[in-house]
Amino acid sequence: MKVYQGHSASPGLVLGQVSRVERRTEIFRPGPFSPEREQRLLDNAVKTAQTELDSMAERSGPTEQAIFLFQSMMLEDEGFMNEVRFQIKAGIGAAEAMDRVGHRYADQLAHMEDNAYMQLRSVDILDAASRVVNILANRPRVWLALDHPVILAAEMLMPSDLFSVPAGMILGIITSEGNKQSHAAIIARAMHIPCIVQVGSDFLDDCDGRIVVLDADNGECILDPDAVTRQQAMAHICEKQWENEEMNRICALPNRTKDGEAFELLANCFGQEDIETALQTGASGVGLLRSGYMMLPGRPVDEQEQYVFYHSCLAAAKGGVVTVRTFDFGADRTMADAHQGPESSKLGLRGIRSSLRRPHQFETQICALLRAAADGPLRIMFPMVTNLEDWDEAMKRVEHCRQQLRERGERFNEKTPFGVMFSVPSACLTAEEFVARGCDFFVIETNDLTQYTHAVDRDLSIAERYYRPASHAMKKLIAMVMEAADAGQIPVTICGMAVGNPANTIQYLKLGLRSFSMSPQSLIGVKRALLEADSRD
Repeated sequence: MKVYQGHSASPGLVLGQVSRVERRTEIFRPGPFSPEREQRLLDNAVKTAQTELDSMAERSGPTEQAIFLFQSMMLEDEGFMNEVRFQIKAGIGAAEAMDRVGHRYADQLAHMEDNAYMQLRSVDILDAASRVVNILANRPRVWLALDHPVILAAEMLMPSDLFSVPAGMILGIITSEGNKQSHAAIIARAMHIPCIVQVGSDFLDDCDGRIVVLDADNGECILDPDAVTRQQAMAHICEKQWENEEMNRICALPNRTKDGEAFELLANCFGQEDIETALQTGASGVGLLRSGYMMLPGRPVDEQEQYVFYHSCLAAAKGGVVTVRTFDFGADRTMADAHQGPESSKLGLRGIRSSLRRPHQFETQICALLRAAADGPLRIMFPMVTNLEDWDEAMKRVEHCRQQLRERGERFNEKTPFGVMFSVPSACLTAEEFVARGCDFFVIETNDLTQYTHAVDRDLSIAERYYRPASHAMKKLIAMVMEAADAGQIPVTICGMAVGNPANTIQYLKLGLRSFSMSPQSLIGVKRALLEADSRD
């Protein structure tokens, strides 16, 4: 028995036999070639590949769909395909030409160290090129014949590999390369297949056909487990199955308290992947989409890229509302280095203040959001609003964006709802003013509101004593926001870390709140508590 440590890319625990996946070494047919014939063969192969990719996209979820549609679009890219044609004209066979250009493009993207997004796309280019090569070689795309479920082990897996194996035949995945952000890992999570990456190449040397306990919750695998280890693994697997059944039972129950009050559960998310997870664990939509996490340090994301991101989130929400917080780089901590210096402090240039100081960046985001809002129920909220002037200036920018989109002839939603995120006491104390100015909805954000109310950073050692998200002071501020929302007949949601604590959520319920947004991991526990709660106590 030997334990190998890797990194968890998709959670889960399985016990099974390993099937080692070996990549084929391409052997291309010798020439001479007729360029005209090779070009015809290439054109037909590309059409077949696109048909297969489009079909895979149609029968997959939003996460996989975006990947396969990109691969299909890559086979239409003029620069890419012109290079393949140039190789063919030079006397190279169609399959070898596609292979050469695919590897060159993929290698260029893989070495773009400042662009993680394009590094991920390098594998998609290899995957798409490989598909065309297989078609030209008349090879089946279902490359692994299995008669029983196995744990796949390989240096690296392509996104389409997971769709090329018959359904239910993959128990788990172990790779010596890759990372949790790779598209194969993303698809594994979407398909609920346990996966660990970076286990080390020595595991692959002699694993084929042997038994493994794959513990993707802890990022390890145990090769040739002894009888006790197998027994423990099976006990844990049974326990997890029971937990999943209990989760499904709770998810299926209507959202009503013990005394019959309906409530809404939403999720705080980063992108399409955890939106899908949230829906599976009981959320009806997204109460907070942290838009800043799509950004990369030092690289602005243009309007079209943002539109595609928001569109994919709406698709993942499957008709549920998606509430997008405009950029808040102080809170979206991966972007903390976007605004260095004293202005980036928590009491400095954050939220809507920062956006209004950077009008081009702000308007680019608003234009992308308004366009995406034509595709589904999307709401936009401004973070760190402190006074009515913030709201008025932001809405002037919104109207300017609407006019730009009209002049460009773009399709967008003229009636996209806009709301205020209550993160500071001054906004809570004047909540009725935002209603009078036409605000469509309120979101109470407990993280910052608690900090600014009690003058404590939750990351400090004294936070336990002073950081009290359900204190009397907090309840009074929340009540003010609720009163203004009720008077204006607009919806109000409460979100933040505190909402994931069932004890806090029940207190918010008794204040009159009925819409709660939290991390996907907290949904089941909070729902279980709300089902047993009495809002009248």
